[in-house]
Amino acid sequence: MRISTLVLMLAAIAPSVLAAQPRFARATTIGNVDSIWSPTLKEQRPYLIYTPPSYRDTTISPQRYPVLYLLDGDAHFHSVSGLVQILATGVNGTYAIPEMIVVAIPNTNRMRDMSPTRATVGPDGKPWPNAEGTGGMPAFLNFIQQELIPRVDSVYRTQPYRVFIGHSLGGITAINALYTMPDVFNAYVAIDPSLWWDNSTLLKQAKERLTTRPYNKRVLYVAQANTLNPDEVTTGAHYSGITQFNALMQTYGAAGLRYDFKYYENEDHGSVPLIAEYDALRFIFDGYKVNMQRVLQSPRSLLQHYQQVSDKLGAPFVPSENSLQLYGAVAQDSTAALTLAEMATELYPMSYHAWNRFGILAAARGDKLKAKSAFERSLKARPDNAVAKEQLLKLNSPDR
Repeated sequence: MRISTLVLMLAAIAPSVLAAQPRFARATTIGNVDSIWSPTLKEQRPYLIYTPPSYRDTTISPQRYPVLYLLDGDAHFHSVSGLVQILATGVNGTYAIPEMIVVAIPNTNRMRDMSPTRATVGPDGKPWPNAEGTGGMPAFLNFIQQELIPRVDSVYRTQPYRVFIGHSLGGITAINALYTMPDVFNAYVAIDPSLWWDNSTLLKQAKERLTTRPYNKRVLYVAQANTLNPDEVTTGAHYSGITQFNALMQTYGAAGLRYDFKYYENEDHGSVPLIAEYDALRFIFDGYKVNMQRVLQSPRSLLQHYQQVSDKLGAPFVPSENSLQLYGAVAQDSTAALTLAEMATELYPMSYHAWNRFGILAAARGDKLKAKSAFERSLKARPDNAVAKEQLLKLNSPDR
């Protein structure tokens, strides 16, 4: 089957296959607001939570999800949750990244929380009296690591893969998190980071920080906007700081760290986050997207694909139950469809829906024994399952 034909089939089938998921009710509700008292920061900290549609889909088995932590959450929650929704949930057959929970952290005192040191000079090198009260980033990162992450992990079904995204001052927060707690997140995204801060203190630390320890299977993505505006006195230091950081990375690298950098010539400091967020997610999960042609020809290759993804990312990933259903719907070969359904029962043995699909396909192929066994497993997983009861009555009928 030609790839272009597959794309068109996916676009046509995906909406109907996924229609059973409770998506429409969520269309006007992007996420929830929660908060946590922080003993470290001595304040109540709000946060916004996006969960993918499958999180509360009762027709599939409960799954665990990677978590994306987002700074300046009040500004970027809509864009990032929207990107995750489009890229991860199978809309038009797109499973380019895994479904994720998004935790967006709004600001209470941005200058305090996202500054690594108490600055004495501004980006122009002159005394900066307005910087009083800065330098709270160590405490802020401690709050995220010791308080927020444990809270999220205790309330939500998370898996041990975390992404950390920050823009501007949030960008240097992401870089400092990589420096100081590289084991907390798996991927770090610094969008147009303010590396000029306090006489370029983080830039000066870069070589030592990045060459004295391994960063096993960690990812760093750095985006740079076009801030070369002669009318702004701060742009020279901002632009050159990022350029110098990239040069250090290119020269010295960091053991085990997968790194990418992109310069966005047509974007300024304010417009770059959206496109950089997209590119960063695609880079972090490069290779995650399945080759549909290969899957339909050899369904079991899907398991090999996700094993390679898991090895690359350093965390366990498997095909979602919804994706297996979609691939099975696209498969014109009944053997491939049956194999994909069987894989769903292997990966999600408590899913009554997966056993129903497998039973229906087995019955259609005339395998009465497998079909009956599947529907019995489906009833065991969910005793009030009307589909399985009806199918078993048919299979046990004297006419069959």
